Amino acid sequence: MKIYPEQHKKWTIHNFPFPEQELDPAVKEKAVAIANQLYHEGEPEGEKLFKKAINGAKEWFLEMEG
Repeated sequence: MKIYPEQHKKWTIHNFPFPEQELDPAVKEKAVAIANQLYHEGEPEGEKLFKKAINGAKEWFLEMEG
C-alpha cells in the first residue's frame, strides 16, 4: 500500500467520522491511513469507505497482536 504525503491526506484522526470513540489509537491511525488510500484510489467518500477502513484497521490490529 502506497502512503501519500501529508498534503494529500483528506482525513486525520481529528476529522475522521469514527462511530466508535473507544477504538485503540493505533486502530484509529490505521483506519485513517486506509481511508485516505482508498479515497485516492477512487473509492467514493461515504459510509462504505469509512466502514471498510475501520474494519481493515481492526483486522490489521488483531493480526498484529497475533
